Amino acid sequence: MIYFNNAEQAIRESMARFKENNLAKMFKYRNKLVDYYQYQNTSQYIDAYFGGSLQQEIPLYTTNITKKIINRISMVYKDNPIRMYNNEQNDDITDLMLRKNYKLKNIERIHNLVGTMLVQVLWNVDEEKLEYRPILEYEVTLNPDNPMEVMSVLYPMQKTTDDILHHQEDKFIFWSAEHHYMVDSSNKITQLNEDNINPYGILPFVTIQPNCVIDEYFNIGEGADIALANQQIDISMTMLQHHIRSAGGQMFVRGRVDTDNIKLGLNKVVVLEDGDFGSINNSTDIGAIMEGIKHQIQHICSNHHIAFDFGIATQKSGVAIKLENLELLEAREDDVEKFRMVEKDIHKIEQRILEVDMNLNLPDDFSVDFAEIDFPDPDKEMAQWDWWMKHGIKDKIDYIMEHDPDRF
Repeated sequence: MIYFNNAEQAIRESMARFKENNLAKMFKYRNKLVDYYQYQNTSQYIDAYFGGSLQQEIPLYTTNITKKIINRISMVYKDNPIRMYNNEQNDDITDLMLRKNYKLKNIERIHNLVGTMLVQVLWNVDEEKLEYRPILEYEVTLNPDNPMEVMSVLYPMQKTTDDILHHQEDKFIFWSAEHHYMVDSSNKITQLNEDNINPYGILPFVTIQPNCVIDEYFNIGEGADIALANQQIDISMTMLQHHIRSAGGQMFVRGRVDTDNIKLGLNKVVVLEDGDFGSINNSTDIGAIMEGIKHQIQHICSNHHIAFDFGIATQKSGVAIKLENLELLEAREDDVEKFRMVEKDIHKIEQRILEVDMNLNLPDDFSVDFAEIDFPDPDKEMAQWDWWMKHGIKDKIDYIMEHDPDRF
């Protein structure tokens, strides 16, 4: 990050910073985390560990553990929160927000994966609604009096093609409280608004930071060790497949024989005239490798407060499940407070955008109520429904409507 002086210096230094090796390495590392989360060509990260002819015999074995763990620990938007304006819900305001709950649920997961990130609030002209966009690759200038306060943002425009035959010049979008424009890699500015003025007078971005932030702006997220563990497990699983593949031993022929006439198979008999046929048995303990992989999975889950028993435990009550996940629930409390502040910061930006683009004024009085986490307890639920039905409070129709609302 760099410190803010003026707009001209900010754009010049931001462009230079974008080209620096350290920042490029960070963005490359973030792309790796995203690849593991999306399970997209993750074999590229273990390919170098298996040379020779091994890959001609078995494919590389990859798994998608990262997404499962990240989604599991992202519990703030597990259920949709209730947003209150002047102490009441307002559907007219909610209708101005394009898939806000869905977007923020994904943003929470991305944030847990990569760490420090931006959320951009923008006006979708086609939909005539507010939109919410995650920004992962960007550079900021910071207030020298407050090193955590963002004064300007520079991020690359998304290219419209991945075709290497159609090269597109790198272009960037610059925002500060006063200015907004597009700039290319040679610092040539393209006007987006009249006189390059930011019509909102504020930055339409909210920074989301991990709970462990101290004094650095860019910080890693929960996904750092999860993706590394995923990579290690992929290596171990590929080795396991190799040992299973070679469990029958390495076959050999002693003597002078015509190898073109030797046909191997489970239903074939090998006949040799001038040689001996045999095999070298593999003494690898496959069970020990499997236990090692299980330990790796349990260890990374434990690091993130997740109880993992490979589904071999008996059915547990809701209280037992809650006790097992007590650390996870305590971690969620910190996340709830963080996203409560994020929601309020987003609301301030929504107010300004709607005032400028729609001449609408949102209430200043805003609050958000995040749903409590409730673990299933079939016995308790059955007893509750029995009591309701016995006393005529609810009936079978109520039960069906609650458990299968799509039928009504």
